[in-house]
Amino acid sequence: MVDPSPFSVFGQDAIFANGIFADTGRPLCEWDVARLAQIARAHALPRHEQHYAQTKYYAATQPYCGTIGGVKPDDLAQAGWGIIFPARIDDAIKQALQPLIAHRRRQAGDLCRVFENAEGYQPGESCAEWLARHRVEAYMPVDPHKGVPFYLLLIGSPEEIPFEFQYELDIFWAVGRLHFEQPDDYRRYAESVAAYEQAIKLPNSRRVAIFATAHEQDNATQMFAKYVAEPLAQGEGEHGPLGAKQNFHLNAILGANAKKEALTRIVQGHDAGGPPALLFSGTHGLGFQPDDPRLPVMQGALVCQDWPGKGSLKSAHSFSAHDLPADARVHGLIHFCFACYSAGCPQCDDFIKPPHAQPERIAPQAMIARLPQKLLAHPEGGALAVLGHVDRAWSYSFYSSHAGPQLQSFRDVMTRLLEGERVGLATDQFDVRRAALSFALANQQRDLSYGKQIPDHEVASLWAARNDARNYIVLGDPAVRLRVEDLKAGP
Repeated sequence: MVDPSPFSVFGQDAIFANGIFADTGRPLCEWDVARLAQIARAHALPRHEQHYAQTKYYAATQPYCGTIGGVKPDDLAQAGWGIIFPARIDDAIKQALQPLIAHRRRQAGDLCRVFENAEGYQPGESCAEWLARHRVEAYMPVDPHKGVPFYLLLIGSPEEIPFEFQYELDIFWAVGRLHFEQPDDYRRYAESVAAYEQAIKLPNSRRVAIFATAHEQDNATQMFAKYVAEPLAQGEGEHGPLGAKQNFHLNAILGANAKKEALTRIVQGHDAGGPPALLFSGTHGLGFQPDDPRLPVMQGALVCQDWPGKGSLKSAHSFSAHDLPADARVHGLIHFCFACYSAGCPQCDDFIKPPHAQPERIAPQAMIARLPQKLLAHPEGGALAVLGHVDRAWSYSFYSSHAGPQLQSFRDVMTRLLEGERVGLATDQFDVRRAALSFALANQQRDLSYGKQIPDHEVASLWAARNDARNYIVLGDPAVRLRVEDLKAGP
């Protein structure tokens, strides 16, 4: 029986995302179901996306997911590792990344590839075109010996290598991205990863933290707290609390306790037992108008419980890159951040695309969020990776109008991380879900073209759910993993 909760997105005229405007406190998106359904009906799923969906569906039934049988994707010597530069990039950035490239070459051997200059990404190339230049078919499981390794790290902004390239490549390959403003930040990250993977004494222990707000009269955060954060913290059915089976100590900071000071203490490692290896946060992401000068630095900042739930936001209400302390202890951390713009922002709206009109501009240019940049390049040792969202993040990720709460994807990804899987492999569940939704969307659009009557809420929800699943990305090297075998037990 479907939970009759009043927070069900599909049971209301309005659709909510986990983000609010800084100036007003209003939701980033207040389109009604009928309007979103009209947009969905007018936009056919691209044919290449249908091919991806079908082949990924098949690959998901195979033993090793993205790679061909016989290639163990957790072993870099078998799966390989590569780095893709834009055709034109500062040589200082290439030099700054040498510590990471050398480290991966020792692990992957001949399956370590550097794609640069003519072999790098060329402006305007699609994923299929880039792969074809390297004599690899885009719609096949990965054979690293064909020339393109399984783990691929993109270097550069989404203006230099578009988000769309990353989305498509990530369906079969394990993909991450790095973009910083200064070459020194690339160097810090490269040295930080190499240091973590070779350290005798690790900077953190078997600890996981959950940080989730729940503002009054706020559907988005109330839903996330009720259907995601609380079940992960308390356990549900046969599942215990997050990390219990892997012997991780859990620190859950939820609802009224999820204030800015508490999040600051987590990243400083001031809670008993020190800094966590995994931080999972669910909040509103902060949004700004495209011409707001604060947007490049503040877009995607995490709204904390300090915000009263209405009205404009002050700096004390959110946690941004400015708020990451100089003494933060984030070395060896993986942060999974569920919030609008938590990983980045496209130039144009990915969801609301009016028929026969230019899509709305929501930023001066496509960008990576500043908070994960600062986490990854922290001077005292950076985070290993940040898993976040481009554009708005929706409750479609964990709630179905037909079946109620669905926590499987989140639990699966984080369980795999806590078992020591490489982040690019552990997050494959989102790619499988995207493929399933794309397959369903293609079938629905075919039925619509045949004149079948489908309710607006089904058309709107499937369109938004598929885009939502597509927009999860990894920032950082997709081959990083928690060294769980060496992490000491928490208190």
